[in-house]
Amino acid sequence: MNNQADLALLFPGSGAQYKGMMRSLYESSRRVQDTLHEADDILGFELSRLMMEGSTVKLNRIGHMLPAICAASVAHYRLYREQGGPLPAYMAGHSLGEYSALICSGALSFRDGLMLVRFRARLAEEVMEATGGAMSIMKSVDPAQVALLCLKLQAEGREVSIACQNSRSQIAVSGQDAALAELEQRVTEASDYAQISHLIGSAPYHCALMQPRAAEMTEELLKYNWSLPACQLLSNVTGRPYTSIQEMQGLLAQQLYKPVLWQNSIMYLLENGVQTFIEMGPQNILKTLMPEISEQTRVYAHDEKVDRMTIRDHIAASSATPVHRHKAETSPPAADLRLKAISMCLTHAMTTRNNNQAGVPDMPSLELYTQVKRMKHELDQGEIALGAEHVALAISMLQAVFEDKRTPDSERELRWLQIKEKTGVERQAEITAIARREPE
Repeated sequence: MNNQADLALLFPGSGAQYKGMMRSLYESSRRVQDTLHEADDILGFELSRLMMEGSTVKLNRIGHMLPAICAASVAHYRLYREQGGPLPAYMAGHSLGEYSALICSGALSFRDGLMLVRFRARLAEEVMEATGGAMSIMKSVDPAQVALLCLKLQAEGREVSIACQNSRSQIAVSGQDAALAELEQRVTEASDYAQISHLIGSAPYHCALMQPRAAEMTEELLKYNWSLPACQLLSNVTGRPYTSIQEMQGLLAQQLYKPVLWQNSIMYLLENGVQTFIEMGPQNILKTLMPEISEQTRVYAHDEKVDRMTIRDHIAASSATPVHRHKAETSPPAADLRLKAISMCLTHAMTTRNNNQAGVPDMPSLELYTQVKRMKHELDQGEIALGAEHVALAISMLQAVFEDKRTPDSERELRWLQIKEKTGVERQAEITAIARREPE
């Protein structure tokens, strides 16, 4: 198993449920039992019993399916962490799975996340009943050609569009039943290889039919307590990491009616050094999809016993301590942690949302950011020796960025806390220490 910088956890969405899901893990793990019983208490009915003993028909109802997949994904993640699995550098969830990722990353509590999932499911059920909307999966197709067919149907007054860009040759489409049927026929006529699965009883997520309910979703999102995630968390709408709590709330409302850019998300992770992916949830849908995006990856599904054993073996191997290991080797040197603190300051400066509405093109902190970025490059190349003044400069730069971007105090404190927890560096202590060294 690679270290956390090379690791991303993926969380599945609708369609991952199956009759008897979680039964074997429930019977063998107290952590899984506690998690599923906690979900029962939150929702006010025996979701765990429905998951393990209920009929396929009942489990496939949106109001049952979505909370079941979310609760199962959280149970998988908690078991993984209990068995020593490292916190990853990134998390990403597909559609519903984004809420599972929010919970597991610490952005939302389990209770708040499940309540939002239930609310989101209710909105979808109401839209499905009112509009006759649904969803289909299309495999072995050219997404660009399907997009053109959707535009033609829209020009004819039909509501249908690409809902999920899953891979180079797989997409999901959403819209009114009649429009979906027409699109399916046109795609079949245009290709001898297209494979189409119309999802009976599915909701028209990620298309314009859901847009009228976005305001209600926004209002609901603002009712709960939010935190910055413990790792980088990708948005379905942008395919990029969230940069603030406000952005999470805004983009999650848009996620109702905007397409899931799953392929973009995976490509972003690959471009940023991720080499190992673990799917946290029922089945192996995202694992199976991965080769259609990139074959140069290691992908495991935690729901598969063989993969779970492989993950445990790698965890055990990476945590084994050599007999003659010196004490000095048990933790990173202080210099490495200070260098990491400089890197984190640069990352936070770049990802913090700009709340300054003045429209200033060149903020004063930009010059400081460029200076620190150049300094970091010189440190990496060994051109200069790391000193306390370099860390102090990075901290001063990030403070200036917060001022220019008018970052809320609560968000500033959370970001400083993340730096302190991962590096031991405290902003005021470093600045004070360097100030004492300066001659009068």
